Amino acid sequence: MTATPGRPFDHLLLTRFSAVVVPGAPPAPAEWLHYRLGFFYDACLPSVTRQRGAEPFDWLVLFDDRCNDDFRDQVEELAEGAFTPIWSREPFRRDSFASHVADRADAAYLITTRIDSDDAMAVDFMARVQAEFAGQERMFVNFPRGVQIDRTGAVYRSNIVSSPFLSLIERREEDLPPETVFVAKHARARGHAPLRQVDAPVMWAQVVHGTNVSNIVNGRQTDPALVRDRFDFDLAYDDTLGGRRLRRAQAGHAARLGRLWAQHPGELAKWAEATAVTTRGTRTWERDSGEPLAERLDTATKDLRQRVRDGRFALKEKTNSLGRGRLRVVAGDVEQVLNGDRVVVMAEWSKGRDVRPSALRAAQAYAAAGWPTLVVSARDPWARLRAPSVPEGVAVVSRPNSAYDFGSWRDALGAYPQIATKDRVVLTNDSIEGPAGPLDELLGRIKETEANVWGVTLNPRPRRHLHSFLLAFAGGVLAREPLRNFFAEVKAQPSKKSVIGFYELGLTAAADEAGLRVEAGWTADELGVPEATLIPIYAWQELMDAGFPFVKRVLLTQSRFAAWRPVIEARLEA
Repeated sequence: MTATPGRPFDHLLLTRFSAVVVPGAPPAPAEWLHYRLGFFYDACLPSVTRQRGAEPFDWLVLFDDRCNDDFRDQVEELAEGAFTPIWSREPFRRDSFASHVADRADAAYLITTRIDSDDAMAVDFMARVQAEFAGQERMFVNFPRGVQIDRTGAVYRSNIVSSPFLSLIERREEDLPPETVFVAKHARARGHAPLRQVDAPVMWAQVVHGTNVSNIVNGRQTDPALVRDRFDFDLAYDDTLGGRRLRRAQAGHAARLGRLWAQHPGELAKWAEATAVTTRGTRTWERDSGEPLAERLDTATKDLRQRVRDGRFALKEKTNSLGRGRLRVVAGDVEQVLNGDRVVVMAEWSKGRDVRPSALRAAQAYAAAGWPTLVVSARDPWARLRAPSVPEGVAVVSRPNSAYDFGSWRDALGAYPQIATKDRVVLTNDSIEGPAGPLDELLGRIKETEANVWGVTLNPRPRRHLHSFLLAFAGGVLAREPLRNFFAEVKAQPSKKSVIGFYELGLTAAADEAGLRVEAGWTADELGVPEATLIPIYAWQELMDAGFPFVKRVLLTQSRFAAWRPVIEARLEA
């Protein structure tokens, strides 16, 4: 783009479609790409190409180039005359667009606007942004009023103090790349530059759907005619809702909002602050810390909840510590499980009275492969464990819930000292799901290793250490110092983060200091991923392809991994 004669600025619209945000992360699966492309085609693309009254602007869309040819062909076809696709496998950073923008902009001033690939803008959005230009050195522009449209087609008002539809006006500096609107997280933009709140009608639409659960519906349901009046796109929504049906729907949604605000006061604060902004007309907020009032309230609420949790934790630990080391046999024959020269000790926990089905499936698979398994289930006093049905080679014991997984391993080693003397001991936990296929490769590597301490993967940060979700110990090393004393002295910690710091990192450090050989079963080099990759999370597919038949449960439970969930579930069910 070259500057339009008589216009002192260039204007570019920027969209991150599929570029990963974490170094070493695998690309989005094909199913997610095509799913997301549907929203792009129905909402984002038409809303941008049908803008009215705006001066010319360019649109850059960033894609991960690790995709199949069919998807790439579809993108290139859609891009014709509409946007410029940028293909890269680099992780997304705040300056990812800078060089591409610099190549296309040579005016004295630059406006960059951001939009997510599954959202939409009102028909006059870009013209309204351009109308705010007045030669500012650096200033963000925000339209606080928008709507949200969910998968049922319902439409909700949504006001946001610093929305993901921001624009940045900046004066270009010679020989320096542009900052672009991604220079700051949208919610904290005011910490980087003044923020102009523009009094305007509804200017944007967020599409709330299954893989975009970060969008919480936090406004009242409204007449869908608002969408028809302000937007020109092909996204389906319920434009027939009105009259008595609308009033009933609004009443039901108001009740849901009340429950949301009661459970999450920070959401109420966000709504109140944003609503107040919309009543004050157009005004410019000077640069400050960038932390909105709602976030400050949310932080205070989280601090209070943390203090309450800490108090409950201390009380629970005191209660559970009274029974430390006492194991109760719940199911199976412990003596038979501990009769051989190898054993798997699996730490399991849940709030309920039943052993996790996934833990029992894994234990059964180990036993069937010739590795008897002792499941150590941690429970609070009010959740007495029910006896499950277990096959030969599996036993279940319960213990007071204290000190997380390392506490379960400590108690098992203390109650059954013969475990430590065995030639091969696997200490694992229920944070992994599976197995997806045979255990041959995993157990073969454990049997063949010459290391004293073996783990599936190694993390170089914050210092070199084996991940503790599955560890193996050879030659009776657990019965000797320093490991015997290391496990015997495991104490309760207030959080998983503390457990990782004291015991996951501490175990590898203790082994290294004693001159023991420490080895990872699968390395970044073998898997073909960057050294800094958090392999169990961001290289799970490479790890499974290489023969590790489990996957971390967080990949199935946390919303940030929703794009991978269908693929992982298919692997586990195959």
